[in-house]
Amino acid sequence: MKLQFLGAVHAVTGSMHRLELNGESLLLDCGLFQGRRQETYQRNLNFPFDPKGIYALILSHAHIDHSGNLPNLVREGFTGNIYTTPATRDLCSAMLRDSAHIQEQDVAYLNKKRAAHGELPLAPLYTVADATRCMHNFVDLCYERPFNPATGVRAEFYDAGHILGSALTVLDLQEGEHSRRLCYTGDLGCGCQPILRDPEIVHDIDALIIESTYGNRLHESPEAATSKLERIVNETFERGGKLIVPAFAVGRTQTLVYELHQMMLRHSVPSIPIYVDSPLAINVTEIFRLHPECYDTDAGEFLINNGDPFGFSRLRYVRSVEESKELNFLREPVIIISASGMCEAGRILHHLKNSIPDPRN
Repeated sequence: MKLQFLGAVHAVTGSMHRLELNGESLLLDCGLFQGRRQETYQRNLNFPFDPKGIYALILSHAHIDHSGNLPNLVREGFTGNIYTTPATRDLCSAMLRDSAHIQEQDVAYLNKKRAAHGELPLAPLYTVADATRCMHNFVDLCYERPFNPATGVRAEFYDAGHILGSALTVLDLQEGEHSRRLCYTGDLGCGCQPILRDPEIVHDIDALIIESTYGNRLHESPEAATSKLERIVNETFERGGKLIVPAFAVGRTQTLVYELHQMMLRHSVPSIPIYVDSPLAINVTEIFRLHPECYDTDAGEFLINNGDPFGFSRLRYVRSVEESKELNFLREPVIIISASGMCEAGRILHHLKNSIPDPRN
């Protein structure tokens, strides 16, 4: 048995680990290295192994730093199964296409500048067609349903509580007379997230591969975060301003909508219009609606008693560019949730540009 750590080592992107036993290679995740193009392009383009030699792949969850190089892997010759949960499969269908679209747009912009200087055009890491093609390799399996991804490997998914559909994987390995029990968590949830169940606890593990993005950082409680959000909403309303919220399309947007829905039901904030302005976040929210089996008890009861957690009278989802621009002309208090969450790109930039000068916002 041999285990190689090929990404997310001394860094937080590019998660990819290779397990070799019984003459076969099994990949754990295939994430994208993220950062400056000149620093990451070649690293993402060239794998440290022959993709044709990988027998199968286990995918922990849909975040791009864990799934984002799958289209390139398939294009370069990988023909095996990609094992994951149903919710992760659906999220990847939206997120990998979005990733490919961004890469195509970025390269088109760069190539205009290169053409002006007489330089040869660049190619995107992968295209939307590549992203669509790789989805044919996906095999979805529910939690706690054993499967055999390779010779001498019995695997089983458990809820990791990180994002919708995230899974930690327990792998029982057998090679000749040697046996080991390995657990790969991917990213592990904190156990206090709204909507999602807490991470499941597994036992009797010989070796554990775990990510630790936040290290020993202490996070404020959900109750404290909710109280802070209520205060900010009320203060902004009293000033007659707009509340602009940068949010990741996966997880954070849905949590914000769910929390604001509950606040309005208990009348702890005024009933003001809320706009979700991010096509990817809208697509992801539709996927959240398709997978209530991933909800925790509180979210499940909310669904039964109050209907759709992600849909109510004061909430509107904005898809078109024209509608997005119209939000800049609103003068009454509103809440605008938009991407990207780190304010690096996306529609959030024009909302910030148009809202920051007004001290009421």
